[in-house]
Amino acid sequence: MSTLERLSTIVAELLRDDVRRVLLGEDVRQGGMLGLSRAAMRDPALGLRVLATPLTPAANLAHATGLALAGRRPIVTLGSATALLEGYAALRELGRVAGTSGGERSAPVLIVAPTGPGFGLGGDGAASPEGAIAGVPGLRVVILGDAREAGAMLRAAANFEAGEDPTVLLLPRALLLREVEDGEVVETLGRPLHAARCVRDGAAATVLAWGAAVDVACAAAEQSGHDAAVYELGGLAPLDVEEVVAAAAKTGKLVIAHAGGLSFGPGAELAALLADRAILHLDAPIVRVAGREGPLARADEMSGLPSVSALVDAIHRVVTY
Repeated sequence: MSTLERLSTIVAELLRDDVRRVLLGEDVRQGGMLGLSRAAMRDPALGLRVLATPLTPAANLAHATGLALAGRRPIVTLGSATALLEGYAALRELGRVAGTSGGERSAPVLIVAPTGPGFGLGGDGAASPEGAIAGVPGLRVVILGDAREAGAMLRAAANFEAGEDPTVLLLPRALLLREVEDGEVVETLGRPLHAARCVRDGAAATVLAWGAAVDVACAAAEQSGHDAAVYELGGLAPLDVEEVVAAAAKTGKLVIAHAGGLSFGPGAELAALLADRAILHLDAPIVRVAGREGPLARADEMSGLPSVSALVDAIHRVVTY
């Protein structure tokens, strides 16, 4: 079963588990642009809580905010994370709800959107706008880094286990079509939604990665010939600062890897944070490796991910500095 198909069944489960939940999105009554509502629409008992919304992202988000303030638990599915840039004003208002009410109100809206290359669409369908989204105050922004954990991340995000902040769950397109066997599926996350975790241990260097770049980082660490650790950042806002600083201090040699261009992305924020909090532990400059700057044509959209060879070179550079 593909990751998308599995997520569709979990969306239906979430609606059954809590009658406050409603599903919003473009074409959701026909299955949605990603098919995430197909299983829900096969259940007549859930149909009344699957709401097709206008094509305008701002209207979609404003509707979800109003439902949340009325006591519902909206799940908004979008065809692309770039839709959040189109609805940026409404996204900022959603993030402001708790702050402008002095903490008396919350807006537990879950937004689920694909990001980055992987579907062969090019253009906006290959963009990685994580930096712009993570920069919105009041939002929790998390990103899938392992297809086996897709369902567990969706459940944890929908349950608002870390608090009722509006949450954006980003699903890298490169992971969504991946086939995952039943025995490989992780049912529960077993850690805070935003937590960083070590996916490959090592003592010579540390690679910090998120999203689809995690697999690339693991491959590069294996091929580099160096004992490099790889850490996955599950949360982009907030960052798991303590774990990231500890990972930096462990080796003193840092590489940051992510999809999308280098300019003004989360990698720059992370590098600045580590230069401030871990400078006394660093034995080499922090090296960032990213994908090509967009827009990307369909034929070369996978260049939006960092290459294994570029990461191998970066690991060698910091280890031998």
